[in-house]
Order: sequence, then C-alpha cells, then structure tokens
Amino acid sequence: MMSEITRNPLCWPDSVPRTAPYARGNPQFKQRTLFDAASFVLMEINRLNGRYWNHKDDGVIISSNLRLKQDGTPYSQQIEPADTGIAVYFTLRINRNGRIIERPIVMSCDKWRLTSDNLYAIGKDIEAQRARLRWGCTNYEQSFRGYLAIPEKCGGPSWWAVLEVESDAPRAQIDFAYKRLAKKYHPDAGGDDVRFNQLKEAYEQASAQAK
Repeated sequence: MMSEITRNPLCWPDSVPRTAPYARGNPQFKQRTLFDAASFVLMEINRLNGRYWNHKDDGVIISSNLRLKQDGTPYSQQIEPADTGIAVYFTLRINRNGRIIERPIVMSCDKWRLTSDNLYAIGKDIEAQRARLRWGCTNYEQSFRGYLAIPEKCGGPSWWAVLEVESDAPRAQIDFAYKRLAKKYHPDAGGDDVRFNQLKEAYEQASAQAK
C-alpha cells in the first residue's frame, strides 16, 4: 500500500469502491479535453476556498495513470490508460469565526470511460457542493466529511486484483475465487486478519458489480 500521494501512478483512496472497466460508461454531459477538465477542477477548488479562480494552488494533486510532462501536467493527446480513474487531493480551507482551519480532501471518480470525463465530473461535484453551501443547509465540514483524505490509506489494489480475477469476471468465478482465498486467509486457518478483511471488502465490491 503506498503512503505517498502521487500524480502517477493513480493513488486511489482505499475507502472508495472501484468501478470495474467493463462497467464504466459515457456521461450525459459534453466531453471536455483534459486541459479544460483540469482547469475547471482547479477553478472550482479556488472558488471553494474563497480565492480568485486563477489562483495557483501548488498543493492540488491530480492523481491518475496518465503520462505526464516534466512539469507534472498530462500530455493533451495520449492513449487512454487501462484504468481511467482520477483522484484529486487538495486542502479545504474552512473559515471558522475568522480562524482558518485546513482539512485534507480527496475526491475521486472512475465511473466513466475517459479520464477527462472522470476529472470533469469531480469538478461538477465540487460545484454542486458549493451550491449546497450557498443554500445554507449545511456547512463546509459537514459537506466534505465523506471526502477527508488519509494519505496512508491510498493506493490499495482494486477488488479484482485482491480476488485474483479479471475485472470482467462473471459472478460464478468471483464466488469461487473468494471461497478459495477465504480458506487460505481466514484467521481460524492461520491466515492474516488484515488480508482477510481486505478480501471480504473486495468481495462486497465485486458482488455489487458482477454480471
């Protein structure tokens, strides 16, 4: 499990279930280029933090499997990686009675086939959270509680890697793999508690998507 948040490879938050590649689709919104999607996300983060839309926030990390230039930005024209998921790490600034409180945040998306669509969707999510805040029915800490980032808990394997199956494996194969590995890693059989719990979580995620 990686502890460092990297721009490449993708550092996916462990607490967020993965979408299998075969289950990814195409969104209803208009497709954007990687540059436009990234610019939109950065603009929304600045607005969220009460800054000018074009403020340069060096603390924002867009993590993906895209090939990057030397300056850390992705090449605009490249073949889509096998895993098109995106995770955006940034610091949320909360003004609590004139005192600035900072919280590490991660927002992720792998529902769509294109990385640019997943990145743009994160920007739309931030935009939606800002709209909720404007209505006054919640506050910053409540709105982003589910997005708190724990750096030492990111970059874990996908459910199909844990179960040692292909991402499009049928339900019968997933069930068989789980039973086989459960016998091996069950604590009563001398297995490892952490590995067994990881296996159970992977099976739950797989069961929700299995064909």
